[in-house]
Amino acid sequence: MTRDFAFIQTAPGKVFVGWGPFEQLPFRRPERPAFFIADFFLDDPHPWRHPATWEETTFDELASRFDDLGAPQVTWEAASYGDFTKLFDSAHAAIERGDFKKIVPVIFESGRFAERGDWWRWFFTHLAQLPPGMRAYGYAYQNHGLVGATPEFLFQAESRGYRTMALAGTRPVLRADELLRDPKELREHRFVVDDIVRRLAPFGNVEIGPLGTLRLPKIAHLITPIFFNETGGSERMSFSDMVRRLHPTAALGVSPRSEAGERWLREADRGVKRRTFGAPFGLEREDRSALALVAIRNVQWNGDQVRVGSGAGMLLESQVEREFEELREKREQVKALFGLAAHVEAFA
Repeated sequence: MTRDFAFIQTAPGKVFVGWGPFEQLPFRRPERPAFFIADFFLDDPHPWRHPATWEETTFDELASRFDDLGAPQVTWEAASYGDFTKLFDSAHAAIERGDFKKIVPVIFESGRFAERGDWWRWFFTHLAQLPPGMRAYGYAYQNHGLVGATPEFLFQAESRGYRTMALAGTRPVLRADELLRDPKELREHRFVVDDIVRRLAPFGNVEIGPLGTLRLPKIAHLITPIFFNETGGSERMSFSDMVRRLHPTAALGVSPRSEAGERWLREADRGVKRRTFGAPFGLEREDRSALALVAIRNVQWNGDQVRVGSGAGMLLESQVEREFEELREKREQVKALFGLAAHVEAFA
């Protein structure tokens, strides 16, 4: 059995790895680095994972430590259009009632590995070829595993403040130019920008960068860089404070933030069990340098059961067929990224 570990890409070509056993606590020990691995709703009272040992290395070097078992074979079961339609209709009715203006339903596509195996060499080899604009992260814990490559970070602490971003609005990459002309995508993106500004502005200066497009393999997104600098005190906000201030942004949650929106997300989760999908996944070092990713575009597994999730922002004018297709495109990008797409698909 693989030793427990967690990892996060801290820079191009550089990955921080922590090896277990992990000490799980409600706080980070100041003299040690720790991973922040939470569920989406931040219900876990012990999100800090302190590794027994840690190192910085490369994905190629990390891959070389695992046996070469070839490519994992997965049989996928198509996501249910009927299940998504129920979620869509529920969200649409809530928007019509005025409960909120935007919300992000999440669905999963499930599959099964043809055989159980330690596939980390395969995954790390693929992460070594990760395109710009994506950050890798993941963990192995007993029979559970997660590997992801997200284009979105919640925040990155720098010497004079924090970098964050609004990432919302999606198109196939060959039609990326349409994003800057599509009223629905632009309005969806603006909800995310406004949400982040509202959460940060009372505590410091917020600088909003220019709107642009982030082009990834297969899909593209609207992106706005945002910089935040605290004012009014010398004590920097804690990692957990920043997480609770920002998460979930309107890119993964609800806009405007409300009890009705929180209830809808939790009720929808009863049939989905998103767990870490869309949750903060981060690292804080001994010097308080910190990075918190948004845990999307990932593959989760437990034994031979595997799944890939995706979310899509819903507005009043959203169309169920278009949203369902966007969800599928996001999952296909993940499967292709990790070499899990070209296998038999079982259609329900």
